[in-house]
Amino acid sequence: MTHPPTWTHPTGQITGDAVKALTPEEYVQAADAGLLDKHLGRAPRPPAEGQLTRTDLNAMSPEQIDTATEAGQFDKLMRGDAA
Repeated sequence: MTHPPTWTHPTGQITGDAVKALTPEEYVQAADAGLLDKHLGRAPRPPAEGQLTRTDLNAMSPEQIDTATEAGQFDKLMRGDAA
């Protein structure tokens, strides 16, 4: 599945040898903080507070659209204020 270009993983992703160096407790903390999203194969996330665009909408699944709509991330688009 492709994701809209404005969706990203949280900053500070831990990958490769750095993951191997984590203690079990550090691993759980990093996973909970979203720092292992790429390592665990999780999808990128929509902007936390940002408005999504028509380009984003075209690349989203119906479930993603529902979630973004409920979060108010299409408000500007629905009002005609955004491209």
